[in-house]
Amino acid sequence: MAKEHAKEALKAHRDAVEDAVRRVFVPHLRRAGGRRFWATWRGTLRRLRPLGAVSLGNRIRVLSDGDEVFERMWRAIASAERRIVMETYTLQPDEVGGRMLRELSEAAQRGVEVDLVFDAFGSSDLPDRRVEELRASGVRAMAYNPILRWPWSGRLSRLVRNHRKILVVDEDTAFCGGMNISADYAGKRFGNGRFRDTHLLIRGPSAGDLAEITRHLLEQDQRKKSAVRMPLLAEISEGSLVQILESNIGRHRRAIQRALRWTIRGSQERCYLTSPYFVPPLLLVRIMTRAARRGVDVRVLTTGRCDVPIVHAASQHMYGRLLREGVRIYEMTERTLHSKTVTIDGVYASVGSFNLDRWSHRRNLEVTAGVLDRRMASELEEHFQEDLESSREVRLEEWNKRTLMERVGQALAYQLMRL
Repeated sequence: MAKEHAKEALKAHRDAVEDAVRRVFVPHLRRAGGRRFWATWRGTLRRLRPLGAVSLGNRIRVLSDGDEVFERMWRAIASAERRIVMETYTLQPDEVGGRMLRELSEAAQRGVEVDLVFDAFGSSDLPDRRVEELRASGVRAMAYNPILRWPWSGRLSRLVRNHRKILVVDEDTAFCGGMNISADYAGKRFGNGRFRDTHLLIRGPSAGDLAEITRHLLEQDQRKKSAVRMPLLAEISEGSLVQILESNIGRHRRAIQRALRWTIRGSQERCYLTSPYFVPPLLLVRIMTRAARRGVDVRVLTTGRCDVPIVHAASQHMYGRLLREGVRIYEMTERTLHSKTVTIDGVYASVGSFNLDRWSHRRNLEVTAGVLDRRMASELEEHFQEDLESSREVRLEEWNKRTLMERVGQALAYQLMRL
């Protein structure tokens, strides 16, 4: 009986979401490009629907200033009443990371339930002493996939890292994007402004969907199970439609990869992709070049000042195939790019931790928020155009003039990145 009731509730939830999509977004999509435009997107949305939790009633704010991101995070943690869940790849014991640890400890001491998951490799600079202090204050802190775990277990490859960046407060406010917890991601007030990155502030039911991803990870570690969370029907009304997508080899999830392929295939006018580590799989390269051949304006913004030089060399090896087919490529030169965003046709956008490289596609735990919202997509497109002003366009003629040494080095780097 309970199972039947759960199935009926899930069907009612899906029907409500689909009805809201038709009622709220169909007029926008039809105005954007007419009947043919909507017909193509209708098929794309149908394919996206099963890939992850979907809800309406979300308010989204795009944040690109690191100081503002951390200030809002700390304010949200200070106001938490029930629960905080946080995942991050890098948690540095610097000014920003130290403040974050203090805020989490203080929340736990006043009775808030606090779960923190940090990647053991990405946060290797975090001293064990600081972690023990956290736990003593009441924070449940977990290092994901310790490299030197004993006894050795083949259950999880040591190369699999938790690359997600999630903070959820009381399951109604969430932060998701590309920023790690470090002074490198803050601005000049709290840090050094090294990276150009993008984060989302989400208020609404999708915050609970992000918390559910962390809960699954914690339960997997503790061998526990819980009921699937489902947004209340009352929450599904208006506002931005958000779908939380994840990539997790342990759960056989490749939702981010599928969503990326389907949205680019369905693109009609323009497709702007931002990724600091740009070594996409050949399948995605083919999809991008096919879109460019049918007249879609496909542009890629990557970094010209990469913090991982071998990745930049591997990227340059791939440029020729894309440039020959009409894909335009830009390298940011004034700052180190770390943002991971996609906008399609000015109606769909995604922001998260997912890079267009083999590590994100095949190994890392990743999360992305896909948003069907013309206002947000337009805002991200404006940011993209602004970023191009501090970037240089890579030309095919320039790429063809590489020296033999550069060609060999880039080809070797590409092969290494495919291992």
